[in-house]
Amino acid sequence: RGRLVQKPKNNLSEATFRVIASSTNGDVWTEGEYMSFDAAKQAVDSYNTPTVDYLVYSDKNRVLYTKKGA
Repeated sequence: RGRLVQKPKNNLSEATFRVIASSTNGDVWTEGEYMSFDAAKQAVDSYNTPTVDYLVYSDKNRVLYTKKGA
């Protein structure tokens, strides 16, 4: 008999923001994880690769910021 997946009861984990990179040839990878949105956004804004798009995801898997290849 199946059971529901429950979220952990301890909320000790801190929110993280992931920077996901996607190249024009279809490759996708995690560029980095940051403790604040501002740090993640600043990192994305510093990247200058013309063939890569960057997305900042929250810990709730929502896209908060994007940057298209320059």
